[in-house]
Amino acid sequence: MRWSEWTDIKKFITLKTHVAGGYKPFFLNGWDKGWDDMVFDKKTLVIPDDAQWEEHNVVTSGDVIIGDRADFGLGVITEGRVFIGEKARVAGNITAKGDIHVDMWSQIEGDVRCDKDVFLADKVKVKGKLSVGKDLELSDSAEIGKFEAKGWINVKSPISMMIYLFLYILELMRQGRSQEVEMILTELEDENHEFLISEDFMFVPNDSEIDLQRAEIKGNARFGKNCRVLGNYYISGSMKVAGNTKFHGSIAAGGGIDIGPSTEIAGHLTCKGLARIEDGVTVSGNIKAKRIEMQKSAMVEGTVTAKEGITFTTSETKEVDTKIERFERGLDEMEAVLD
Repeated sequence: MRWSEWTDIKKFITLKTHVAGGYKPFFLNGWDKGWDDMVFDKKTLVIPDDAQWEEHNVVTSGDVIIGDRADFGLGVITEGRVFIGEKARVAGNITAKGDIHVDMWSQIEGDVRCDKDVFLADKVKVKGKLSVGKDLELSDSAEIGKFEAKGWINVKSPISMMIYLFLYILELMRQGRSQEVEMILTELEDENHEFLISEDFMFVPNDSEIDLQRAEIKGNARFGKNCRVLGNYYISGSMKVAGNTKFHGSIAAGGGIDIGPSTEIAGHLTCKGLARIEDGVTVSGNIKAKRIEMQKSAMVEGTVTAKEGITFTTSETKEVDTKIERFERGLDEMEAVLD
């Protein structure tokens, strides 16, 4: 993959995951009522299964995508690739077995270690040491300290391409070929590309702020199962935490909250919508929501407040209700078609 391909990737026009036998759209399952099987959008924070928060890093196995202007106050360790958008900041080290792509004006304050290729765009700053297992491709305006690359080093000047394109369009206009100029501009503006990422990916939306103590997401959030998460999370939309996850911090959401089975929350839960507390959940804090559905086996060490009441359920009644709701909405038929 070359830098020209990354310029298509960063648009996040259409996101698909690779699955056995082909490709299909990525869905977020198990959200608050009205959010079930919600198609992924670029405003959703996605944390994959088995992601682990360490003291200074987030450790995962798939691709990591950090959006434009995101402030990521941790490091990243992954077996996949890393994509960083424009004007983003990564405070820690980045270690990846796949390629690393960093877009314009972004800054990495720690070291960068990559087993494959690294691509650095205009005005990118890497304050730590850059270690590249294969080829390094970078803009002549990128700033890096110490670095080593076992493959080729290719320094590019994107300004020359911009000047060439400008002169070419200027010449077409001088010759009165306005239709060709319009076609070129339309192609540049209306390109609609797709790109493939690993099935278990991590996605940080544009303008997000995440560090060890606090995180603010201007959208929805979905945390996978078997995760360990540190910090207090403020979500403007809805949030789901899947089963058997340990969440060390409080959660506040502008929509609903869905806490999966056997999850431990060491903090408070606050939301303006429906809060669903599944079987075997432990909350070491208070719960405050518009309405609460709670499994009888869940444990809450603090107070529980709900303006529209609290409903206690069992696993059997929830399973029946879920099947009825999915049948009424035709979701089973839609998944059968996608499969």
